[in-house]
Amino acid sequence: MTTKERILYEALTLFSRFGYEAVTIREIAAAVGIKESSLYNHFKGKRDILDTIITETIQRYEKTLESLRVPKTGDPDISSQYDCFSDEAFETLCTNIFLFYLKDDYISKLRRLLAIEQYGNQELGELFRVTFIDRILANQAKVLQQFIDDDRFIQGDAYTMALHFYAQVFLLLHKYDNNIQDEAQAIEELRKHVRQYNQLYRKQK
Repeated sequence: MTTKERILYEALTLFSRFGYEAVTIREIAAAVGIKESSLYNHFKGKRDILDTIITETIQRYEKTLESLRVPKTGDPDISSQYDCFSDEAFETLCTNIFLFYLKDDYISKLRRLLAIEQYGNQELGELFRVTFIDRILANQAKVLQQFIDDDRFIQGDAYTMALHFYAQVFLLLHKYDNNIQDEAQAIEELRKHVRQYNQLYRKQK
């Protein structure tokens, strides 16, 4: 790990524990084991560190989706691609994405950081809503609308269906955020949710 990478990692760890505003550049430098002045050789300041963390997290998320071969939102053939997924394969895909959100150092810590700051920092609160709520719901609603239009899902409001799916996932993330040792239980609850969701909305062939 390079010095720059260590700065990002230690800063995010501190931010996720104490909040962005409460952590100083001096504390970040001390955690890395370098002088405060040396940190400025890599970043302009604390906000530059946070912006880089956000960029890095988004890149890690996109790479993970690619590695899992998740069809991209907006692909006109996305609903037909899901015909290739058995129920078990779809549950496994959802589980892998969930575990990434739960266990990946960057995205889990960024979620905690933004959750801490959302009430005291309007800008970071908006970032939390956009990153972990609004953007995900909007993307899921687009996919579900294609499923509805292609007669793969029952008729209904796509956004409400997205809300029904993601609300449970979001709740499970918070429920098990500090209980990683209960991972097996979290996965079982998630799989039951995915299974029941498909039974409710997916048209049976």
